[in-house]
Amino acid sequence: MNSKKVNLAFLISVIVYVGGVFAISAFCPFILENIILNNLVCESMMVLPGLVIFLVSEKDKAEFLSFHRIKPGTLLAVIPFTLFSMPLISLVNLLSQFFTTNRVIEAMETTDMGQIAFLPLLFSVGIFAPFCEELLCRGIYYRGYRKSGSAFRAMLLSALLFALIHMNVNQAIYAFLVGVLAVLLVEATGSLWASVFYHMLINSSQVFLMRIMMKADPDIYSDSAAQLTNETLAMAAGSFLIIAAVLAPFAWMILVWMSKNENRRGVLMEILEKRKEKKEKMISVPLVLALVFCAGMIVYTGMS
Repeated sequence: MNSKKVNLAFLISVIVYVGGVFAISAFCPFILENIILNNLVCESMMVLPGLVIFLVSEKDKAEFLSFHRIKPGTLLAVIPFTLFSMPLISLVNLLSQFFTTNRVIEAMETTDMGQIAFLPLLFSVGIFAPFCEELLCRGIYYRGYRKSGSAFRAMLLSALLFALIHMNVNQAIYAFLVGVLAVLLVEATGSLWASVFYHMLINSSQVFLMRIMMKADPDIYSDSAAQLTNETLAMAAGSFLIIAAVLAPFAWMILVWMSKNENRRGVLMEILEKRKEKKEKMISVPLVLALVFCAGMIVYTGMS
């Protein structure tokens, strides 16, 4: 599977996803009203077209996806890497809110999350969604782009697609950063399992945090939205800037250690050093059409 097939798969995926959402809202609105069922259905609609094209076109499927075994110590190191990278992700999220709304807080305001069963929610958001998105974006998309060009360009393009599938500006901005970090994990460890675990840790921690906060104060998200001003955003961003500046170098040190532990010493620097490497064109008409389509949907959802 190369970049041309990836671009076609992405175009089909976003069309199926958006078309499916409109069809569900018209004929099965109860699915959209159930956050767990909604998430399961939407993730499936997004990943299935790309997965079908991958299964049809790729012969050595296991090797292509890089579901390789990694050492237990390397996998455990993903935990501190997640802790040290989260302040940077939070900082980017806060900065985006100067010109767009926090879609997660919006969803919390309109959904009675305290009444949703915890374990199904954790499975849907913390396990199923990360696995689907990593399989698609760091497995199929990234590896397909990687066959066609440099790891650096493949990283940026796959992170862009990962950002766009969120269909809103706020999540797209910090999802792009998560996409880049996830690719670095895959390259450092040589295994897609590292990015799957990383993504699961991020999502699951947010589910746990949300449940704890709502148990303490059921109105915490509506109160937070009411108190969110440019001044409070600036103060929070300043705090996270300091924390991120301190912890981000440690996250990088963990990445370097992972690469050494998996006998992949120097692979991270190669991503930068060989960033101009070209094999074939990675941008094609289906990708341009998909980008225009996603941009239109982001504008539409932002206005609705």
